Amino acid sequence: MRGADLPGDDHWPRHARQWALVGPPLRPSPSDVAAVRAQLPRFGPAPRGLVLGVTPELIGAGWPATARLIAIERSAEVIAAIGPRGPAATALQADWRALPLAARSIDLAVGDGVLSTLRFPEDYRALAGELARVLAPGGRVALRLFAAPAVAEPLDAVAAALAAGTIGSFHALKWRVAMAIQPADRNVAVAAIGRAVEALCGDRAALAARTGWSPAVIAAIDSYRGSRLSYSFPPQAEVIAALGDALAVVDEVVPTYELGARCPTVTWARR
Repeated sequence: MRGADLPGDDHWPRHARQWALVGPPLRPSPSDVAAVRAQLPRFGPAPRGLVLGVTPELIGAGWPATARLIAIERSAEVIAAIGPRGPAATALQADWRALPLAARSIDLAVGDGVLSTLRFPEDYRALAGELARVLAPGGRVALRLFAAPAVAEPLDAVAAALAAGTIGSFHALKWRVAMAIQPADRNVAVAAIGRAVEALCGDRAALAARTGWSPAVIAAIDSYRGSRLSYSFPPQAEVIAALGDALAVVDEVVPTYELGARCPTVTWARR
């Protein structure tokens, strides 16, 4: 879930209410959660954790019972829809670019696709600076990326793959379309993604029958209509460069599911 104060009609509350319809690669898989969990032993029995957003899989990623876990999300509606319940984590409504946390107060900060909800590159740099500020000595940042391939895939290739039946899920289709149509500045309007997906899919009932995809999952694209927000999908090298003044890469895990090469979990340390 996002944490930047972006203008316009926000589709995220609608998206959060449909969280049960979301699947990989848009939603973290068990292997993505395992990549985050693998960072925990270095911080002992009581790590101080930060979750960017309120992604349920990350909040429930096997943190020790004695961990202090804070989840930060911009939208109160998103927190209400899928935020943590009970004592496992504290959810705060705030902007990731101005974290309401003391310097050196976090051992491990994690997020799932969070950079793609921000404006590239300026918001990436702002977030990197804030994460570097709040990281304790030896701390880490583990973020799963949604990164376009270094050589852009044309929309015609996505259409051909859909016609050939080689796209395994509607979620993968959405991200391939989004990455294919993003402009040179890497910031693509959410509403434009929705329109492009709908134009490619044509008759929804026929698409569902041909692919076996759930009609409800296909219909969830309607939440993109009217949104005035944007997503960003820079290639991984551009992400690393944007964060590079504040954070240095120390690890990378690439999952094996569909589009896994575009969804690595990258771990950074403070420079």
